Amino acid sequence: MKKRIMLDAGHYGKRNQSPILPEYYESERMWLLCELLAKELSVLGFEVFKTRESLSKDLAVVERGKMAADCDLFLSLHSNATGNGNTKTDRVSVYAPFDGVNESHTLGKILASTVAACMDIKESHVKTRKSDKGDYDYYGVMRGARSVGCPLYYIIEHSFHTNEEAAKWLMNDVNLKSLAIAEATAIAIYFGLEPFIKGDVNQNGKLDIYDAILIKRAIMDTIRLSDRQLGLADLNCDGKLNTYDYIAMKKKLM
Repeated sequence: MKKRIMLDAGHYGKRNQSPILPEYYESERMWLLCELLAKELSVLGFEVFKTRESLSKDLAVVERGKMAADCDLFLSLHSNATGNGNTKTDRVSVYAPFDGVNESHTLGKILASTVAACMDIKESHVKTRKSDKGDYDYYGVMRGARSVGCPLYYIIEHSFHTNEEAAKWLMNDVNLKSLAIAEATAIAIYFGLEPFIKGDVNQNGKLDIYDAILIKRAIMDTIRLSDRQLGLADLNCDGKLNTYDYIAMKKKLM
C-alpha cells in the first residue's frame, strides 16, 4: 500500500516579502517548492496530496493540518525571518511534535540535515514549540494534523529570507528542484523505499549505455518515458528533458 503524504505550502498569495531581496516572497517560493516536491515524491511511489490547489487560496491553519487525515506524513513548507534586523542568521529548523510521538525526531533530524546539506548551511536543528500550558503543539497546522491521527507532522523552515544569500539561493528554480529531489529521496529512504539512481532510466540499479540510449530516443520523440523515468532522466534538474541531459549522461558514463 502506498504511503500517503500531505504537503502544505505555508502561505498564500504574495506573503512575507524579503526585506533584503524584494522579489522574494515566501508564499511564492514555497508554493513552487511544494509543486516540485509533490512531483518528486510521486516519482518515488508516494501518493501525494496538497492542502491548496491554488496559490491565491487561503485556508485556516488548523484546517490545513486536518487535511492530513489518513496520511502517513504532513509537511508544511516555509522560510523563516528574523524580527531584529539581523541579516546573518542562517540555519535550517524543523519543528516536530512537542512530545516526540512516534519517534518523530528521527525523521525531523533527517529532514533538517538534508535541507542544510543541500543549501550548504552549517547549522540545522529539530525544534519543538509547546502551547503555553505545555500540553499540545503551538502551531495550528501541527495541532490540526495531530487531531486527525496523522502520525508524523512537521514544519520545515528553509533558512531565513532575511538572509540575502539564503534568499538568493531559494530564488533559483534549479536550486528548488535539487532541494525537492533531496527531500523526496530522504523521505523515501526513511520509509524504506529504495530511491532510484538519478540517470538510471531503465531502472536496473546502475548507470549504463542503455540509459543514454533511452534519453536520446526520448529527446528525439521516438519513445515515451513514464513520469518516473522522466524524473530520472532530467539530470540537470531543470524540469524538462533535452540535449543537456543527454550530454550530462554521457559525461557520467565517461
